Amino acid sequence: MSDVTRAINVFDSAAYTRSVLDLTMRLAEVIFAAGAGAEDATAAMEAITRAYGLRGTEANVTHTIIALTHEDPATHESITRSRNVKYRSLNYSKLAATSELIAEILDSPPDVADARKRLATIVSAKPQVPALYRRLGWSLVGAGAAVLIGGGLVVCVAAFVATFFIDLITTSLDRRQVPVFYQNVVGGAIGPIVAAIVALIDTSANPSLVVIATIIMLLAGVTTFGAVHDTLSGFYLTGTARMMEALLITGGLVTGVAGASLLVARFGFQLRVDANLTPTLADLPVMLAAAMVIVAGFGLAVQVPWRAFWVVCLLGAVAELLYLGGASAGFGLVWSSALSAMGVGLLAAIAARVVRTPPLVIVVSALVPLVPGLILFRGLLQLSDGNIDGLLSMLTAGAVAAALAAGAILAQYVVQFVWGPARRLQRRFVGPLMALPVRLGRGPGTRI
Repeated sequence: MSDVTRAINVFDSAAYTRSVLDLTMRLAEVIFAAGAGAEDATAAMEAITRAYGLRGTEANVTHTIIALTHEDPATHESITRSRNVKYRSLNYSKLAATSELIAEILDSPPDVADARKRLATIVSAKPQVPALYRRLGWSLVGAGAAVLIGGGLVVCVAAFVATFFIDLITTSLDRRQVPVFYQNVVGGAIGPIVAAIVALIDTSANPSLVVIATIIMLLAGVTTFGAVHDTLSGFYLTGTARMMEALLITGGLVTGVAGASLLVARFGFQLRVDANLTPTLADLPVMLAAAMVIVAGFGLAVQVPWRAFWVVCLLGAVAELLYLGGASAGFGLVWSSALSAMGVGLLAAIAARVVRTPPLVIVVSALVPLVPGLILFRGLLQLSDGNIDGLLSMLTAGAVAAALAAGAILAQYVVQFVWGPARRLQRRFVGPLMALPVRLGRGPGTRI
């Protein structure tokens, strides 16, 4: 009789382990697909399995593969689960909701079946805003970017229309599973074509600003931040793969812009960048307002939770203010971007607690106005004219993008190292948590 009882217990234990692993994998898949980094997904898997009483669990993320293995200490039987997350898109409302569920699991684990039902509800829930509003959000990013770089009313309207159709067309191509490179080729080609139309409508306007605005809109969703985060956290293979993805997306954008620019040049229209775009003190209110519009549009597009909307808009203006202050003080483009990102990262650590939203959501959204679209476009035009300085401009654009990510990550690391969970993580985690519930403080309230 005792042998039968022991067999039943072993069976129940294995079934329980499998159910916990399945739940854990599903939670990690959702946050990873919604924009979280490899370190966050790995830390989440190990923390959740510990919360449900499983020890000795090994978790790993390799670009698109999430793997989780548990070895039963009594029987030495290993159970492994893996998932392939091929398609990733920024969905910060789903990320925040799943992060809250993970927080509850770490504090007081509910029944596994109940947790799966709640996760299913999150996954199947309607989007926070309809698709049309998300598309209008991307249009606001383009319009705000046009104002930020000195465009007038005609340029602003043209950028709004151009980015609306860019998102419409690229979304349609994505549904047809067209590779992302070609999506960005098509998206990048729209800007110069609309710019040529603007030149016909208003000869006094600077139509090249329309192209820059569309570049900023297309670069806003690039995975540079995640690539830098994964690399700095020690996930070199994942970080390198995501960096290659970012380069591929940027390459498609550059190809589209260059090809369309050559096409419109056949009809006598030459794209040029006005070199005198240095803002003055009188332009500051308009630029701060434009930065807030960009962040608000991006927040709509990626579905930032409503409770965090005012925070990301405010920090977007702060980011622009810090950047302009650094540039005016002579720190240069790269260091001004890094200092601005560090300031936003420090403030995001406080804001994340106030609005109960992961720091990743706040930081990435607030830094969108600093995307180096102008530098990239200037480098593209210089290269097309045979000017070797264009290569330097392209490298500067990449350095600015990396500085934005590295500065924000450094700020979060400092905060979490002093007050948060970075002191308690396993040695393999060398960076800060950005998409998980983090309670700062030295008391027992720290979740991870």
